[in-house]
Amino acid sequence: MTDELMRHLLGPAGPEVTCEICFAELDRYVELELAGADAETAVAGMHAHLDGCPACREEHDSLLELARAVR
Repeated sequence: MTDELMRHLLGPAGPEVTCEICFAELDRYVELELAGADAETAVAGMHAHLDGCPACREEHDSLLELARAVR
């Protein structure tokens, strides 16, 4: 097995948020990312969740792209 497949199967080593928490915190997370702040510290476990959840990753990427276009 590849290292990437093993990481996917084992899941994150640290904290990870749920889809519900991700949805509730996504706007704030994206705003912090755009501001150059440490978004992962503010919403611990978000990065791990986005790495492992394609649906939330797609939502994040769309929101990030929209927020960048509006700026």
